[in-house]
Amino acid sequence: MTGKAYWAIFQYYDGKLNKMAFKKRPVLVIGKADDKDWVVLPISRVTRREYLDSHYDFEMNVLSYPKMSLKQTSYVRTHKQTVLNEGEFSSCITDFRKEYQDAYIAIMALVEEFQKDLINKSI
Repeated sequence: MTGKAYWAIFQYYDGKLNKMAFKKRPVLVIGKADDKDWVVLPISRVTRREYLDSHYDFEMNVLSYPKMSLKQTSYVRTHKQTVLNEGEFSSCITDFRKEYQDAYIAIMALVEEFQKDLINKSI
């Protein structure tokens, strides 16, 4: 599963309803957490530009990533990794690491940079 993009049931905070909600969204699997859980990065349209991180949000436009079946420009949120249980995955979109190797390497470099910065700031 590592390196693949999937549709998954993803929890998020719904600001309009002021509560947690769920929706199906694309995610990029970046590693295995344990026997049944996987570390993922959400892929989002980010409709409000003020919520974009100019450094850690990796932009994917529709034309450059046709196998992702994006409807509009979306962002891999490299600073928002989370863990999903294998039961939350729906269908595989594509083997992102294989199809877009350069982008995958760039995304993983951003993940690594974010983690190092997070650790350095916490000690």
